[in-house]
Amino acid sequence: MKIKLAAILLLAFATGLVVANQPSAEEPEAIAENLPPKLRKFLKKEMHLLAEAGRTMETALGEGDSKTVEDLAQRMHESFIMKQELTTMDLRELKAIVGDDFVMRDKAFHAMAKELSLAAKAGDTAEQELLFGKMVRACAACHTAYAPKASVLE
Repeated sequence: MKIKLAAILLLAFATGLVVANQPSAEEPEAIAENLPPKLRKFLKKEMHLLAEAGRTMETALGEGDSKTVEDLAQRMHESFIMKQELTTMDLRELKAIVGDDFVMRDKAFHAMAKELSLAAKAGDTAEQELLFGKMVRACAACHTAYAPKASVLE
């Protein structure tokens, strides 16, 4: 189980490296620099909480602790940035700066978290591992595009 999980994480990391070496139309640093302090602070806080939950979830998966995976995945799903404390104006500003791609990635990530929560509730270990791997790869790809200096699950 731990070897499988390590392989998933290695694959996710390698995927991030491949994506990181692809040229982008816009310099990622420019996107981050354009965020107002309130939005930057909010995103950092959410990313920190997601990374912390991801590390705990990784351990829970390795131990076969589906209940912890279920709870953490549900919390990740509910932390969906568009449903948090940001105002309508904040959301418009964020979308104007980061674009539709970021919003779509964020929605997809939180949808995967919901799927993972349901797989954990059902006790489907293989599906939990598959979905967790997809989530880590989604994190790595998004970080490559929007925050290349920020680590994933570190």
